[in-house]
Amino acid sequence: MDTPHQTYDELGLDRMLCFSVYKAGQAFNRVYRTALEPVGLTYPQFLIMRLLWADGSLSVGDICERLGLDTGTVTPILKRLTVMGLVKKERRAADERRVDIFLTEQGRRLEVASESVTRHVTEAIGMDRKKAEETLATINQLTANLSAVRND
Repeated sequence: MDTPHQTYDELGLDRMLCFSVYKAGQAFNRVYRTALEPVGLTYPQFLIMRLLWADGSLSVGDICERLGLDTGTVTPILKRLTVMGLVKKERRAADERRVDIFLTEQGRRLEVASESVTRHVTEAIGMDRKKAEETLATINQLTANLSAVRND
């Protein structure tokens, strides 16, 4: 594991936390790609749909904030979801600068089909609920610690 007492020359890749997290991310991407293929979504599209299934509608800004992405990344994904007939966009009457995203009926129906994705990924993770929650807490703490570091 990365420690202040070791240099990178002393650490093999298999002992570097950053590399292990990177490899885990790649493995997750492969599992999700396989699970999402029958549903017809990419992983970023799936994340946006998950937010909308939970909340019903969100502004573009809220989606960006929740995913930690900028509008330049989210807007093309939303455009594709709109073309697919899964979401619709509406400008707020009170503030036309704000755009809200709503599920269409087709988008709501897709939630049922997506349950197989969650099952597939849960099985692939291969951890009981307690271990998965502990791992999630550790990863969330790691993310918070790294996010707090100033990169001047």
